[in-house]
Amino acid sequence: MHYFIGKNQDNHAPISNGNVLAWLQQYDVGCRPIDKISQLFFGNFDLSSSLLEQPGSYILVKDHNEKIWYDPYGIVQEELGQIGEIISLNTTRYIRGYGIYEVVTHKGNTVVRTKTWAPPNRNSFIRSIEVKTLRSNPSEVSIFPVVHLKNIVERIDNTFISRISENQWLATTVSPTSEGITGNISKAVTGGQVTIFEHSLLPVPLVFTIPTQKVLGPKYSEPVYQLFAAGTTKEEALQELERTLANMNQSEHQTLNVWQTWHEKTVEIDTLTPELEYFWRVSNTLTKMSLQKDGTPIIIGFKPYQGNVWIRDSLWIASTLALAGHLEDAVRALYATLDYLIERPDGNYFFAYNVITRLPNEHAFENDTTGLILYGIWQVWSLIKENTIIYDLWPIISHSAEWILENRDSSGLIFPDAGIWETFGPHLGETFEHMTWTSGISAFGLIKAAEMADVIFEHEKANRFRQASSELIQAINRHNVHNGIVTRSMETKLLDASVTLFFSEFPIFPKEWLKPTLKAIQQRLEDPFTGGIWRHESLTTEEGDLKPWTGPTFWLGEAFLMDNDVNQAWKYFNHNYNNSAFCGLLPELLYSRGRPRGIAMPSYSQSGVIRSLLLYNAGTSYRTH
Repeated sequence: MHYFIGKNQDNHAPISNGNVLAWLQQYDVGCRPIDKISQLFFGNFDLSSSLLEQPGSYILVKDHNEKIWYDPYGIVQEELGQIGEIISLNTTRYIRGYGIYEVVTHKGNTVVRTKTWAPPNRNSFIRSIEVKTLRSNPSEVSIFPVVHLKNIVERIDNTFISRISENQWLATTVSPTSEGITGNISKAVTGGQVTIFEHSLLPVPLVFTIPTQKVLGPKYSEPVYQLFAAGTTKEEALQELERTLANMNQSEHQTLNVWQTWHEKTVEIDTLTPELEYFWRVSNTLTKMSLQKDGTPIIIGFKPYQGNVWIRDSLWIASTLALAGHLEDAVRALYATLDYLIERPDGNYFFAYNVITRLPNEHAFENDTTGLILYGIWQVWSLIKENTIIYDLWPIISHSAEWILENRDSSGLIFPDAGIWETFGPHLGETFEHMTWTSGISAFGLIKAAEMADVIFEHEKANRFRQASSELIQAINRHNVHNGIVTRSMETKLLDASVTLFFSEFPIFPKEWLKPTLKAIQQRLEDPFTGGIWRHESLTTEEGDLKPWTGPTFWLGEAFLMDNDVNQAWKYFNHNYNNSAFCGLLPELLYSRGRPRGIAMPSYSQSGVIRSLLLYNAGTSYRTH
């Protein structure tokens, strides 16, 4: 089966240049196939910065010769059209794996192709629309771009301006310039009488009426460009629109070139098949798209948490960028993430924040943040070899390491918490546990803190950090390992997929634990019907997710690589690839309560592609030398 981006309205294919973000969707309510811009964001990627009214922006097409209305919502009230004929999705892809998203759909013999991109260094989006016929016979077509605006405060010729807030403005038009009609969509596209009704703060549908074009043979019609430009003032939005229009003819080519130049910095893997090469490029692209212009990595397409900074996920993204060769982006992402750190009353750091208010918005209690901070700083520094990073961040390094040293109880483990999955604790009617994940990542973080401490001649601290790391591993051995099987916590013999990371991404567990743990996880965490790996054995979560997760499935595959079982590794890697969207996006997990749950941060999904392929390509040497 294929996972379809958009089947769940929380799932979107993102397009971003760091200044602006678009959500692109291929399925609407009731799984209706549709190619639309679901939402645009400006200023930050938080839900409060959304620029469009539901249902966003889409296209109507009248094919005169074929007597078809390409009409995904069944809006047009006219005899012309094929009753019962729905729109079919042909292909969705990021062109060459880069930052331009292409969708090809058809209804009957009418084919519509759209490309959407955010021009470099602009607060704008462009969508090109082209039409041809499936059987290559000539026709005439009328294209009608539709956009649902939150309000319209002014029109200047065929440019429409919407004010969303005091410092958020949106200007939109089409090229070649064409009349825009507000009001009843069906009447606007069929030539009926439309009452012009525009009033600030009321949602307004806007239809641009493009003159009829000829379609000759197998070629697409001349492109119609739909433009959106945002600004903090009306004047700024209009200037952005003017600049975007002035560079229209070169924009698509220039955007591809900018992405190609960025990708040339990526670590090369010469042995990839064309399909894996596409996944590799798309995953790097999406990791880059999760960065705002200031470097902050945030969730880019998972609606309930849109615009939130997760320290864990952000550090995962920063380190992934470094591993893939994007060192400048990695440094910016690292510093931007650490800029969000706020101490909890106990001295650890809150792990989740709203991007605008910078207020914590946690729903669980976790103690893994300090260990992950130490890993994230070390991973970026170890590849860049700039000791200024250690000097700059030493107060955070020292504080994080000292917190780990001081927050172990009589068991020798880190105090109980909710663990990596945020699912074990009073918020779900359960007690906290001495999670293997938390103590393991703390032990690994301390080892790396010691390495950085030695660089700046803090040798006494380095020795203390190494000693504490060794004690944590010994405590895990005493309490959390049974017959060589690494369990979830001290309190239970149930399993948690996160422990596999300590054989691959964070190699700190003894190798003799590897085979027994792999065998147990295969037997008890693998979905017997669909394959793939569940997060943990309790399966008690707020979302009721009873299907495999992308991250743990990659992690188990990586652990098999460490066991030199390449065939088993690719069994799990291919499970994820086979459940991707056609465009190369991977879901966070396959289904949650019957719904596919889509891209969030690409920390456990798309970065899983990058990390697993690097591990497969280079063995373990790139992490340990």
